[in-house]
Amino acid sequence: MKRGLGILLFTMFLMTVCSSCEKKELLKHQSVYGEATINNKVLFQYTTIGEGVSNKYWFLPLGNDNRFIVKDDVCYLQMFLRDGEEKATEDFWLVLVGCHTDEAFPVIGKEYPIVVQPQVDLGNVYNSFYWSGKLRDFYADNPEFESCGIAGLSVPPSHDKFIPLDGSLRFLKGDSKSGEYSISYNLLSEENVAGTSYRVKGEMNGKLKMDN
Repeated sequence: MKRGLGILLFTMFLMTVCSSCEKKELLKHQSVYGEATINNKVLFQYTTIGEGVSNKYWFLPLGNDNRFIVKDDVCYLQMFLRDGEEKATEDFWLVLVGCHTDEAFPVIGKEYPIVVQPQVDLGNVYNSFYWSGKLRDFYADNPEFESCGIAGLSVPPSHDKFIPLDGSLRFLKGDSKSGEYSISYNLLSEENVAGTSYRVKGEMNGKLKMDN
């Protein structure tokens, strides 16, 4: 009797352990939205189920999924880039892009130029130009620059500011009904005081959402 009870308890223990392992593996499942290289380092744009459940990256400007958000006639795009393993919270690269929108936006195949505009304070990952409204105000005061987008790169581990980027953004394909689009981007920063510059090149898939 005791032996039978012991086997039953041991079986229940194994089932509990296996269930726990399966849950852990499920939480690690990655949804990959894109890929990029920064100075020849390959990075991926993804989130895990566990990160979504825990809201680990609550501070990101556009959340931790694959949205493009149109707010106050500006479209904001976010590339949240990491290597293939989940590590420390600050161990990521973040590219944030803003483009002025019109009734035709986005035009498939059109190249949207990205230029450095010193008048715009890009902020940092915790207080970005998405939240501040600086880009909305800039386009309202300078309509001659509406054809140009603005981009910044937030570098780990400090994320103390966005580094301005030049380059271009292109919508490769998309569906206005579903809101699903694919983009490519090619961006470059100037050399800093240490002689370092950053080249960012990649593609991603995302869902366009209106927040006006």
